[in-house]
Amino acid sequence: MDNEVSANKILTLTTDWNQHDYYNGVLRGKLVSICPELTIVEITNQIPVFNLNHAAFVLRYSYMHFPKGTIHLVMVNSENSHSQQMLAFSHNDHHFVVADNGIIGLMFKDLPQNVYAFPFELQGSFASLDASIKAIDCFCNDIDLPDVANIESNFDQLIPLRATNENNAITGSVIYIDSYLNAITNVSKELFEKVGQGRKFEIFVQSQHNRIENLSKTYNEVDAGELVALFNSAGLLEIAINNGHAAQLLNLNNGSSVRIKFYE
Repeated sequence: MDNEVSANKILTLTTDWNQHDYYNGVLRGKLVSICPELTIVEITNQIPVFNLNHAAFVLRYSYMHFPKGTIHLVMVNSENSHSQQMLAFSHNDHHFVVADNGIIGLMFKDLPQNVYAFPFELQGSFASLDASIKAIDCFCNDIDLPDVANIESNFDQLIPLRATNENNAITGSVIYIDSYLNAITNVSKELFEKVGQGRKFEIFVQSQHNRIENLSKTYNEVDAGELVALFNSAGLLEIAINNGHAAQLLNLNNGSSVRIKFYE
């Protein structure tokens, strides 16, 4: 029981604000006012401005490492929501408060069952604040969402880039560039093994000139400066350069192509 209470008092914060923006102070003040014992954990305040794909990737692969019952607040491009509402829902034993800007479709393969709307009026520079606080208040103080909000079934959903396979090949894309400028793709280990069936392969990164013929378990299995491909802790194919910056040297960005050809 104590573990459940502790988990319910944790809130993670993911924003595209500058760390020194006054929005941080305003939000944190509001949060501890409604829930003085709340522990606020900053996942990141460095999401590139308006970049929902980046924010969704960070949340998708980090939220499950927090205790069940944790509240996850995502304030990324929250003021540009056409529907002018924040959305609150529970999913996989966690609670989420996000803007109605399509990010839910990017965060989850299976969508949450019941999503509740907290409307706000577009006025000032932080219109979504009060709606967010109302939603978080429900999770912090065990208020049932149906008692204070209406179900929203027509919320915005963006569709993530997905890898495709045909004719003994997988075509994927870079979906995330990490701090070391390694390129993470949308090719999962599961898809790779399903299509590959243990066959030999070649990985082409952006062009025929950047070719990898083996998978590694660690970066240092190749010499410094050489291309390396491995499946990372999220189970996704990652392209890197040992002691180098793959995205910079290969001119890779989100959406850059990665193609894997399998041979008999």
